[in-house]
Amino acid sequence: MNTQEVKGTLAKLLATENLTVEHRTVSTACFDVEKRLLILPIWKTASNTVYDLLVGHEVGHALYTPNEDYTGASKAFVNVIEDARIERRMKQTYPGLRKSFFEGYRELWDMDFFGVKSEDISKLSLIDRINLYFKGNASIPFADDEQIWVKRTLGTKTFKDVVTLAKEMYAYCESKQENKEQMIMPSSKDGQAQADRQEEVSGGDESEEYMTHEEMLEEAYRRENEDSDSDLDTPSYLGGGDIDETKSITDAALQEALETLVDDNAKDWVYINIPTIDSTKYIVPFNVIQNDLNDHFNKEDDGSDAHQFYIKNLQYATDHFIKFKKTTQKTVSYLCKQFEMKKSADEYRRCGISNTGVLDTNKLFKYKLTEDIFKKTTSVPEGKNHGLIMHLDWSGSMQNQLLDTLKQTYNLIWFCQKTGIPFRVYAFQSGYGYSNLDKKIIDQGDGDLAIAHDFRLFELFSSRQNKNSLEKSMRLVYTQVFSMTNYRIESCATYGLGGTPLAEAIYCTRDIVARMKSVENVTKVNVICLTDGEANPLSYVYRVPDDMPFHAGEIKYSYLCHSRNRLFHLRDPKTGYTRRISNHPTETTREIVSFYREITNYNWIGIRICNKNDLTRIVREIAYEQFEVINKQWNKERFASIKERAGFTEAFYMPDKNTGLGTLDFEVKQKSGVATKAELSRAFKKHMGSKMTNKTILNAFIEQIA
Repeated sequence: MNTQEVKGTLAKLLATENLTVEHRTVSTACFDVEKRLLILPIWKTASNTVYDLLVGHEVGHALYTPNEDYTGASKAFVNVIEDARIERRMKQTYPGLRKSFFEGYRELWDMDFFGVKSEDISKLSLIDRINLYFKGNASIPFADDEQIWVKRTLGTKTFKDVVTLAKEMYAYCESKQENKEQMIMPSSKDGQAQADRQEEVSGGDESEEYMTHEEMLEEAYRRENEDSDSDLDTPSYLGGGDIDETKSITDAALQEALETLVDDNAKDWVYINIPTIDSTKYIVPFNVIQNDLNDHFNKEDDGSDAHQFYIKNLQYATDHFIKFKKTTQKTVSYLCKQFEMKKSADEYRRCGISNTGVLDTNKLFKYKLTEDIFKKTTSVPEGKNHGLIMHLDWSGSMQNQLLDTLKQTYNLIWFCQKTGIPFRVYAFQSGYGYSNLDKKIIDQGDGDLAIAHDFRLFELFSSRQNKNSLEKSMRLVYTQVFSMTNYRIESCATYGLGGTPLAEAIYCTRDIVARMKSVENVTKVNVICLTDGEANPLSYVYRVPDDMPFHAGEIKYSYLCHSRNRLFHLRDPKTGYTRRISNHPTETTREIVSFYREITNYNWIGIRICNKNDLTRIVREIAYEQFEVINKQWNKERFASIKERAGFTEAFYMPDKNTGLGTLDFEVKQKSGVATKAELSRAFKKHMGSKMTNKTILNAFIEQIA
């Protein structure tokens, strides 16, 4: 997180509200009271101390300056007095800011941000001296009759007090300025006498340069002071003739100087909101999918040979499913056993032993030796109720490994069935609603992450299904996948493969979990994303400016990866959490998952189907220092895991071939009628190797979800 993001977070914490903080390419900070939007410039040269000062100052306006009209009062006077009021309140609320304000303004003074460092401070106007005094310079001099204005500034409590004081102080200073001007303007008689003396001095030589009007005024003012004791009656800090008592040069100079801290070459910061989604708009329910697949595969028998051949192939797919189910039961049982052990160990750790207050008669004989003679009770807190959401990649690139991937998914479903864990399995795909691609109207808000029109979530399986319905769905979906990877049967085109809208699936997760919790007692949610590649690049909705020559005012989509001169910041309107995200398409999954990890309390687990080359590239990009360890794990255990770096709590990387196999049967490949010792040894190693590899993967997985 960079400095700007840190200070943006600081502003929200100081404001103690869901304040919206944005950095923009603007010259000065400002606050929109109605929208509760704090806009900060993209500062380049501001130190941390000055940063804290500026943020604290603007938050003070956010908290204490109302959106009220102050017409009739001098803007400069209101600015100075209001700054003093809100900064005093911020220092009272947050004492730690006192040092930041003091040292920050001292640093700005040293850089001459007030524009008067080389001037005689005592000769400044009253409003300027008040400005410097309340910005940390306690040595500013004030006359006795001016102390009342200092005290009144210190005593302002409301913005109304500020406006009232600004008007009265301005009237006082205006009168003071008028008196000063009357003092330095000579009478017409004095003016003529001055002209005569000047002529005598010059000797009437027109070639000599005459005294200017300003010099005449200064000379008259000097003679007037010499002829009276006014220098004793009037303090020197009332100011010279060039000081206007009705203006604040320090306030104007500070605002102008602060603009020099701004990074003029900074890229535009674009703030994007995660969309608020009604997931039911994108989910195809399991009962619809089941009916569609059933109608597709169970065609009416027309008595033809072609249909009989079709029935034979359909039965082959069903038998394939039944065989797989039988062979995988050991794996499922092992999963359940490890899960219950892990769960019991967690409950045991949280057990509490306490005295009951009832004497234990079996310990009474030790009453002289110990006070531990009371019966004890052990309280075991209830364990967490787990829930599982699984997003399954239904993209075209998954075709060759989709059947093996589905087998892994089925293992999890049977595991959830046996352990009583509520679950939902969704296949994410873009391509279901092809007719919507030409849709002109975008029903998303300006500045939201975009959702593809053709995005759909296929609810393949759900714990809400009864046993028979779930079994039927699993058989039909297995047949659909089998048909997409095998020429024997024609698949249902409606549920074919498409794009990889993983990001859109993640957007829906929060609403899906909320709906699950509303109907099932779930406290700990595990979200599993199973894919073979990156999500589709992120895009966002934007409104074309009205001054553009084409498509003015229209709502359009734009890909983040197509905007190189912008920095994108993703924001959650619900929590206010904001973070800069990369617009590189290969980092989409990591960026969006890690963001949702911050705004949810779910356990995010990734399962990536890949080959060794893909894993090598990924590790070099996100965990280079762990390369040797991960490479060794892959070679030895046929899988690898990376914690935190890939966006997920833990990401598992599994080979893209034979991932659906369980423990291999003890099969001896012999060349002759009698197996040799070497052939038996190879078969045994292969069998035990597959057994240990599966257990290693399952143990790591259970460690995460338990």
